[in-house]
Amino acid sequence: MNDVLATTVREEWGRLTALLLARFRRLDLVEDALGDAVEAAARTWPVDGVPDKPAAWLHTAASRRIIDRLRTEATAQRVEPLLLVESDRREGGRVMADPGALVEDDLLRLVLMCTHPSLAPEAASALALRLVLGVPTADIARLFLVPEPTMAARITRAKKKIVGAGIPFGVPDASVLPDRLDSVAQTAYLAFTAGYAPGTGADLLRSDVSAQAIGLVRVVLGLRPSEPVLVALLALMLFQHSRRDARVRDGQLVLLPDQDRTLWHHDEIAEAQRLLDTDGLRGPITVQAAAYTLQARVAAEHALATTPDDTQWERIVSLYDALLDFAPTPSARLARSVALAEARGPAAGLAALEGIEIPSTHRVAAVRAELLARNGDLDAARAAFDQAIAACRNDVERAHLEAQRDGLS
Repeated sequence: MNDVLATTVREEWGRLTALLLARFRRLDLVEDALGDAVEAAARTWPVDGVPDKPAAWLHTAASRRIIDRLRTEATAQRVEPLLLVESDRREGGRVMADPGALVEDDLLRLVLMCTHPSLAPEAASALALRLVLGVPTADIARLFLVPEPTMAARITRAKKKIVGAGIPFGVPDASVLPDRLDSVAQTAYLAFTAGYAPGTGADLLRSDVSAQAIGLVRVVLGLRPSEPVLVALLALMLFQHSRRDARVRDGQLVLLPDQDRTLWHHDEIAEAQRLLDTDGLRGPITVQAAAYTLQARVAAEHALATTPDDTQWERIVSLYDALLDFAPTPSARLARSVALAEARGPAAGLAALEGIEIPSTHRVAAVRAELLARNGDLDAARAAFDQAIAACRNDVERAHLEAQRDGLS
């Protein structure tokens, strides 16, 4: 029953938030009520049984709690209307709704609300990940390379700003969409990453979260056809998402060279390649679009290689060199060090690892451990594996690291 509730919350949180917000226009009440509904489900479902429609149960329970709160407020403030409409005056704590002429997709409307220009881009993306897609705060903190308490405070401040300023649920017309494209794309990219490589929990991947991120990009691309940042991002996502069924076997992580390539979704690979070959990505594009394009070209090298031995590692190193010109992030440097080790040996990879620090993640230590083992320094490899295991909060990845450490010889 806990599995059903967890799955429902993960898959339906954004839709439920959008439905309740469209009806009640109160972000503060919606989030609290949904949390209360989930707590009630955790108490009652084990006793009464799982309802036939779990998401509908949560929606009804949350709606009742919001109405109770509104009635309490109405009594205290001696005001009659329980719900606000567009023509009503905007009061503190209210989130108004537009008539929906621009965007009909509720998920996108929520993301557009979260990525309002009055919010800093990082705060906007973090809020959207938490509010719309239900990504755990710990995972969001890892995506932004900050401590979890820092991220929790950032999200709380963003929510208060939306509530206090009455930022609208949606946008008034198409003219504002271009100004929010980069924030929406960044949010979708981070959401996909949160599903593709969760930092915490029992799952190696959360395909439903990645699929939601892909769906969001498709919706925006429908509104802005041929937008380079969206075309490149969708190509990148499809290349990576195509391998989802081959990444886990019997609950264990399967590394890329060992994956059964017949399980890859080759229709998605073909679509991604078509997107990558469009003329819109060949001319001048933004820095963000260029970064997504180069990452997609790296993914294409893996996806289009017939066997692991066919992978053109020197070409991948060159792509990462170009990527670092646009986005010199620690994560890109780490990925380049892996490619360099494949192209020129573990010693080259270890040299490239020097100076790379990514807080609150095990990945640097894990890569160092693997390369040390391949270079024959087993004692140092064990120490690095121990460091990676201690920092790893994903159960499947931690089990994989433990098996690698125990298998050193």
